[in-house]
Amino acid sequence: MKNSFISIVLLFFFLSVYSCTKEVSTANYPDSIFGYWDIEGGGTLLFEEGSFSASAGCNSLFGSVTTTDELLTFSFIASTLIGCPEAEGKREQELVALLDKAVLTFRLEENSAQLFNDEGEVVLSLMRPENANLVNAWTVVSIRIPNAISASILDADTGLVFLADGTVSIQTPCNSGGGKYTTQEDGLLLTELFYTERACEAERNSREQEFSQALSQINNYSILRNTLSLKKESETWLSLRLKE
Repeated sequence: MKNSFISIVLLFFFLSVYSCTKEVSTANYPDSIFGYWDIEGGGTLLFEEGSFSASAGCNSLFGSVTTTDELLTFSFIASTLIGCPEAEGKREQELVALLDKAVLTFRLEENSAQLFNDEGEVVLSLMRPENANLVNAWTVVSIRIPNAISASILDADTGLVFLADGTVSIQTPCNSGGGKYTTQEDGLLLTELFYTERACEAERNSREQEFSQALSQINNYSILRNTLSLKKESETWLSLRLKE
């Protein structure tokens, strides 16, 4: 009787571990075509509910797409009209030819996907992008200010370093500082922020205020490849890139 009880307990334990492991795997590799993809051979692709966009590094290609089971039905592709270097332009035209009014099937496997034509040939191989970790050093690219997104040469001196111990170091265009942060899923809470009080020229002081004001708005974040977006709800207030 005792041995039977122990066996049942052990069986329950292993089933629990297996269940947890499976849930983690699902979280790491979403079982959906939706989201961002890198295209083997060059380019990026984003699937959202009812729409898609793609790029070869120059223009943005976009249109509507209907997703049914494992079938993708694309609309006519529209494009921005920027003049592109030869390599990017050629790759862009290849993507247009593959996707414009196309009907493709797809197959998902963990962090990859393949798109097939009606003859069963692979026309695109996709990989989920490898995103940087929040715990890193980041340099500011742009800051949201009233009615605009602003970039400045002073932003090269501005950034954040998120540390694994839950603290953050801050460098504004003028002063330095720090504080604490907590995350839960994509939520981000910055607390106990402080700054030194060194005086700087007016331009640096003004940019510092814009940076600190934007930083005070943040309640969530997202990372795509080497770009960190700090947001208030769905609105990006600070865009940063991984420091080289």
